[in-house]
Amino acid sequence: MRKIDNFHLLVLLILLVAVGQMAQTIYVPTIADIAHDLSVPTGTVQRVMAAYLMTYGLSQLIYGPLSDRIGRRPVILAGMMIFMLGASAALLSTSLVLLVAASAIQGMGTGVAGVMARTMPRDLYAGKTLRYANSLLNMGILVSPLLAPIIGGALAMVFGWRACYAFLFVLCVGVAFAMYRWMPETRPQKTEKRRMLSCFRQLLADGTFSCYLVMLVGALAGIAVFEASCGVLMGGVLGLSGVAVSILFILPIPLAFFGAWYAGRDGKSFHTLMWHSVISCLLAGVMMWIPGWFGIMNIWTLIVPAALFFFGAGMLFPLATTGAMEPFPYLAGAAGALVGGMQNIGSGLATWLSAMLPQTGQFSLGLLMFAMALLILLCWWPLSSRMQHQGHTI
Repeated sequence: MRKIDNFHLLVLLILLVAVGQMAQTIYVPTIADIAHDLSVPTGTVQRVMAAYLMTYGLSQLIYGPLSDRIGRRPVILAGMMIFMLGASAALLSTSLVLLVAASAIQGMGTGVAGVMARTMPRDLYAGKTLRYANSLLNMGILVSPLLAPIIGGALAMVFGWRACYAFLFVLCVGVAFAMYRWMPETRPQKTEKRRMLSCFRQLLADGTFSCYLVMLVGALAGIAVFEASCGVLMGGVLGLSGVAVSILFILPIPLAFFGAWYAGRDGKSFHTLMWHSVISCLLAGVMMWIPGWFGIMNIWTLIVPAALFFFGAGMLFPLATTGAMEPFPYLAGAAGALVGGMQNIGSGLATWLSAMLPQTGQFSLGLLMFAMALLILLCWWPLSSRMQHQGHTI
């Protein structure tokens, strides 16, 4: 791994995002315990994640432009305070309604991490260094989804499900202190203070930014649809145990880690790496959909295409984020808000659509993943042609 300036700031960003990543999945192994303790059906506990994702996505649309106006540090610290309030409320919740509301407050707080993970690298780096920094950042971010369910399950086994939220509170306090102590202000001094809607309008009017944005939405939506369908298809249709489903659920994630590493390689141009990413996603979509045409579904027809899609998406996230953010150093907050917020909102809508389709086989899953991959291809094709014509690489 080559040296990079301000590496310690990337580590702080990884810790900041880890709070939100863990809040999203740490309680998953304890869903049955939560349902029993709060006297509600198990399926209704899914509202906790839904509430979290919605506020996590929507709040980013506010944090980004606000950070362009008043700076990154005060926005980060305010978000951490909001998250601590939500974690405390979740720890003390006596009903599902209160737990859902607390989860929404948590998402509202950690939305700042989603923005800063895209904004602050643009403050610090440019060109190939920005691509490499985004690659390292995405690799680090992918560690917490692997650890969160393990930590949550272990804590719940010894102390009960509320210990998950106590852990999140303590983690947030530690990260907030680290950000206060060691995170400098990175907002460019010449940032023009503009209205939020004006910033969004300028960004969305840029065809290149919009194409990269749609590609990122498609990549995260493809992953979200698989994650939402995984438990239903493997547990409900194939009849696998909960332990087996949990293990299979995390198997594709290391491929996303490897994809993020591959995207940071020096020996390949941005243009070439983007094509590798797009082709991987498209091939994965085809491999996931074709078995569904013939009514075939087993562990391998699900995991192999998912792993390939995760690899392609793992490459796409740092690459397309770099492509989207690079031209806007003085609108980095607003750009990061749109990239992060729209990714989560789009993946939520795709998951909602998936829930409306038949879940007796992998046809619906394959259809949606192929559609997301095709959307990625259709957005990248004109960018690729323009890039070749102009001779531009990153």
